[in-house]
Amino acid sequence: MGEKTKRLVLAVSGKGGVGKTTFSRLMTDVYRERGTKAAIFDADGQIGGLVRVYSDAGVKFYDLRTDTDRHTLLDSTAEDADVILHDLPGGSRFEISKILDGGDGEQVEGFLEALRDNGVRLTLCHVIDNEIESAQSVGQYLNAFGTDGVDHVAVLNMRESRDLKTDFPYWFGFIVNGERRFGKGRDRLLAAGGIEVAMPGMQVGVRAKINALNLRFSDCARHPDLTVTERSSANRFLREFRKAIEPAAGFLGL
Repeated sequence: MGEKTKRLVLAVSGKGGVGKTTFSRLMTDVYRERGTKAAIFDADGQIGGLVRVYSDAGVKFYDLRTDTDRHTLLDSTAEDADVILHDLPGGSRFEISKILDGGDGEQVEGFLEALRDNGVRLTLCHVIDNEIESAQSVGQYLNAFGTDGVDHVAVLNMRESRDLKTDFPYWFGFIVNGERRFGKGRDRLLAAGGIEVAMPGMQVGVRAKINALNLRFSDCARHPDLTVTERSSANRFLREFRKAIEPAAGFLGL
């Protein structure tokens, strides 16, 4: 058997508030329960939603937006881990391009070359909500990063949705007067071998309470501050997420 490929997994979007931290929290739980050797980083130095929940579990915290911290993203690939996951703030394409390139958000060849030189394969997890900005962001990342040595996973956040094709019109596209509008980002991602998964939703009140208590989803099963219904909701959420990401397991280092 060949040596396992080291993965740099980045939760990205050009839009804030799409659910990148929820995705990163879920992935952190899955890595830990499967015994995956993973290093986890919270790159949003202003909010820290991931490190707040995993403050005692070795999650590292930095601010990608600052000149003093930005290099942490690339330097993290030296970690003794099979997977390095970063929860990035919205609009991080421009910050990544400042590490070794021109800083315009379009040129990242120096960054990609450094990953190749160090035997690291990149996975971009595009977290998408119902709004146009997150769908358009996928095309922007595809333009900048390409698909040579880069894997792409579209993560459709079902937080406020019940039907994929109806509730994500900017991602799937729709027909008006016989003409298809939008959907090109999805077409490009799938044509390039990318994978599309749906991140399940949870009752808003249950999610809010879990967040208020700073609970890991994996710790909700018997937590005394949650009702039986709330525990069951959290258990189902995590169980459905595990199932949803299976098609992308290889890209996620699982």
